[in-house]
Amino acid sequence: MPKNLLPTELESFLSATYSSSVKYHDGVRERRKENIDSFLEINRKELKYNTFEHQILLYSTLWGEKIYIQYPGKESDESRKNPMPKDFRPKLEYADGTIMPDATFAHIWDILEKISKDYNGYLYLVAVMIFRMGYMYDYSKTNNLYERVALNMNNGKLVDSLLCDSINFNWHHLNISDDIWYTLNFLIRNIMAPNEQMISFEAFIKYIDLLLQNEDCKYFYIKTTDKKRKKPYNLENGRIQSCNSILLVLDYLRKNKSISELLGGFRRGVASFKVSEYSKVTNGIVKKI
Repeated sequence: MPKNLLPTELESFLSATYSSSVKYHDGVRERRKENIDSFLEINRKELKYNTFEHQILLYSTLWGEKIYIQYPGKESDESRKNPMPKDFRPKLEYADGTIMPDATFAHIWDILEKISKDYNGYLYLVAVMIFRMGYMYDYSKTNNLYERVALNMNNGKLVDSLLCDSINFNWHHLNISDDIWYTLNFLIRNIMAPNEQMISFEAFIKYIDLLLQNEDCKYFYIKTTDKKRKKPYNLENGRIQSCNSILLVLDYLRKNKSISELLGGFRRGVASFKVSEYSKVTNGIVKKI
């Protein structure tokens, strides 16, 4: 059975380092590209958003929640101005089998605000987890069999589902010990999902990870299919930028930034968060080398 770690043990396990060239740190670009390739290569033939979709179970939690990817996503709809056929979204299933409504980054902000009111003293731990996801610390590569479910839908409402098979899937996934998840779930509890049901902190983080993965895939697809682009796409957008947006919000919630600094950070649509501020927002658990 997992155990509660002492604060010093938890912080030791979660400690990380970065440098001014953090984007290239320890193979992060290679891991991102390998994941992008694997997710974009998933067979979507004969599938259609809101009509016939598939789910793949990628994460489970200590609370018994399951986190899937479901595809194709709404941006694959051919009626859109610029459809993205490779779009997907995370789906969270509670332990009782019911499904959480889809959560966007706007919902993430709301959840973070609620955490700041109830567990402000632990916001730095949220920041540590977000930083680690951005630069893919503690990600393990695996090629396992994953459960795939077929979904028949009518105008977006589920008619029936069928476990169709298991597929080999090769990807880098978040791999943290049960002791760490158990401790974080104990420290940061009662996280309210969009339909006001509670989810574990572990589920919240793993859900965000798959949101970030879709961001990486989306930007890669858009940039590499842009015929007007003069230079090869070099993973400038996606996971890291999205995590920086979350870190900027966390820094504001920790009262390290004013509202004007928060709004100024989003003035170009994607948040600007200085590399030099990683240590401050994480209480020094993330250190510059």
